[in-house]
Amino acid sequence: MPKTPKKILQRAKTLRIEIEENNRLYYVLDQPKISDREYDSLVAELRSLEEDYPELKKLSSPLAKVGGKARADFKKISHGIPMLSLDNAFRDEDLRAFENRALKSFQHGGKIPWTYLIEHKLDGLAVEVRYENGELRLASTRGDGTVGEDVTLNIKTISSLPHQLKKKRSIEVRGEVFLEKESFRQLNQERGSEGESLFANPRNAAAGSLRQLDPSVTAQRPLRIFVYGIGERLDIKAKSQIQLLEELADLGLPINPYHRVCKDLDQAIDFYKGTLKDRDRLAFEIDGCVLKINEFQYQDELGATSKSPRWAIAFKFESPVAYTLLKACDFQVGRTGIVTPVAVLNPVFLSGVSIQSATLHNEDEIDRLGIKIGDEVEITRAGDVIPKVLRVSKKTGKTEIVFPQRCPSCGSKLLREPEMAAWFCPNRIECPAQIEARLVHFVSKDALNIEGLGAQWISILLKRALIEKPSDIFSLRMDDLLSLDRMGEKLASNILKSIEKSKETSLARALFGMGIQHVGQTIAQKLAKKVRSISELFELSPEELVQIPDVGETVAKSVTEGSKWLKQEAQRLDRILLYKEPPQPSGEWANRNFVLTGSLMQCTRSEAKEKIELMGGNVQSSVNKQTHILVVGESPGSKLNQAKKFGTLIWSEEEFLKALNKKSKI
Repeated sequence: MPKTPKKILQRAKTLRIEIEENNRLYYVLDQPKISDREYDSLVAELRSLEEDYPELKKLSSPLAKVGGKARADFKKISHGIPMLSLDNAFRDEDLRAFENRALKSFQHGGKIPWTYLIEHKLDGLAVEVRYENGELRLASTRGDGTVGEDVTLNIKTISSLPHQLKKKRSIEVRGEVFLEKESFRQLNQERGSEGESLFANPRNAAAGSLRQLDPSVTAQRPLRIFVYGIGERLDIKAKSQIQLLEELADLGLPINPYHRVCKDLDQAIDFYKGTLKDRDRLAFEIDGCVLKINEFQYQDELGATSKSPRWAIAFKFESPVAYTLLKACDFQVGRTGIVTPVAVLNPVFLSGVSIQSATLHNEDEIDRLGIKIGDEVEITRAGDVIPKVLRVSKKTGKTEIVFPQRCPSCGSKLLREPEMAAWFCPNRIECPAQIEARLVHFVSKDALNIEGLGAQWISILLKRALIEKPSDIFSLRMDDLLSLDRMGEKLASNILKSIEKSKETSLARALFGMGIQHVGQTIAQKLAKKVRSISELFELSPEELVQIPDVGETVAKSVTEGSKWLKQEAQRLDRILLYKEPPQPSGEWANRNFVLTGSLMQCTRSEAKEKIELMGGNVQSSVNKQTHILVVGESPGSKLNQAKKFGTLIWSEEEFLKALNKKSKI
C-alpha cells in the first residue's frame, strides 16, 4: 500500500478539526458559524480523501460520528437504537447514485422492488420520545447519536404533543421540534427589544428553547413537533413508512402532512421541485426533502453504516449566495450598550433584495472568518431573511478589522460580556448612542406607539438638544417642531396629537418602553400585574421580583440595576402617563385561544394580539385542537387548512373587529 503523502495527511487532519468544531457549535452550543453548504463541502472533501487513501480511516473520524456530545448540565440518556444522521444529495444524479447503491444489495434484475416515501425535511432539533402504556415517560435529544440529553420536562410543554396516547401502546417515536417562521420572527423581535442576542434561524431558536434548564422558559416559546419515525418498534404494527405515519396519527401524534408515496425517483423528484417552488408559502422552515425506501422489509435488509442509514437520504436545497466587496466595518452601540460590528458592503442583489450591510456579530466571528477590509466575501440570507457573511471568498484585503477598546459613541472603556461573547459600553446614563436607541425604543409601536416620531426625528431632536430623556418628549411644543428642517405644520400637528394620545397607555407598554434589559413585552405584562406604576416596580427587592411568574434572577438583576438610574425618570413618567386599567376578562372571551394568520390590513398583529389579551383571550402561534378562533387576513398560510380540519371557528379581520367592538360572545 503506497504511503499517504504528507500534504494529504495534513489536509485530512485540518478537515477533521474543522468538522469536529462545527459539530460542537451546531449540535452542542446551537451556534453554527458556517452554512450547511460549507459544512457539507468539508465533509465531502474528507470523505473523498478517506476513500482515496483508506489508511486515513479511523474510528475517531468525524464521518463515523453523529452530531456532538450531550451537554454536561443535562442528565444523559442512551438511545437503544442509535439516532443516525442522513447522507446528503443536492442533484438528481445524487439520488440516482443512492438508488444504485441500494440496488446492488439485491438480485432483482435491476428492477426496483420497493416504493419511496418523500417528505419535507424540517430544520429543527431531532428528539426521541418514549411512551409506556400510552403515557409519555421520557424524551431526549439526539446528542451524539448514542447518548442524548433528558428534556422530558421541557418537551411536555409542547401543546401539540400528547402526554397520553389514544391507545395504551408502548412506543419510541422520533421527531423534529421546530418553531414556525412567524413565531421565530416574534421571538427575535422580543429578544432584540430586550437587548439580547438574536437567534440566527428558527432551528437555533427551537434548539435553544428546548434545551433550557428551566422548563418555564421553554413553556413561553411556541414550539411544535412532527413525529416521523421510530426507535425500537415495540407495539408498532406498521410494515412501511406510510403505514407508520398513519398509525402514529391514529394514536394522536402530530405528523407532517406534506409527504407522498412514489413509485419511482421521477415522482420523488417532481415532489422535490414542487416543494422548492412552494417552500416560501410554508409556515415553517425546511431545508430540503427526505427520501426513504418505504417498506420496512427493505430498510431492514439494507441496514446502516455507523453514521447513516442506507435506505434514506436528505435531498437538500442549495442556499442562494452572492459575492461582494467588504468596504468597511462600522461599530454600532445598541440601547443596552452591546457593541456590534457591521460589515459595510458594495450593494449586491440577493433573492430580489439589495444587500448593503450584514452583521458580523462579535469579535469572535471576525477572528473565525479571518476577514479584512477589502476582502471579497460570500453572503447569504440566513433563514432567507437576515444578511450573513459566510466566508471570505478572495483574500484581497490588507486592512485588519480592529475591535475598538473604547465606545465609538462616548469614549468609555468597553467591558467584556462573557455570556454573549460581546463587548459593551457601561456608560448607561450618558452614552449618546444608548440614549438615542432607548428613545427610539420608547416611541416604537410596541411601547408608547408615538406615530410620526421615528428614529430620524429622534436623532434630530437630540442634536438640537430639545430632548434628552423620554419624559422630555411630552414637553415638546409646536414652535420646537417647526424649528426643525423639513418639518411642516401638518406633520408637527400630527406628531403632537400622537404624543398627547400616547399619554393614555397601559402600564405594561410603559414598562416595556423603559428599555430595561431582558424585560420584553411578555415579562412587562407579568410585572404590570404586580405593580401600579413604574416607580413601584423599582421599589421591589430582588426576592420580591423572583416571586412574580416567569421572572428569574436575570430579570430581577436588570430591574434592580435599572432602578439606580431610572428612578427619577420613572417618577416623571408616572406623573405624565395615565395608565389604563385592563378590562377584567369576562364572558366567553375569557381564556379563549386565538390564532392569527395572513396580513391584517386594519391593524397590526401586535395590536390585534393586545386587543385579544385585553379581552382576556390568549394568542397562540399555531392551530391545534385547543384553538377556538382563527382570525384570517390577506394571503393566509397553512393554518387556515388546519383550522378547517379541526373545525375551528374562522373569522375574517372584519368579523374580528366587529366582534371586538361589540365585545360579542364567542
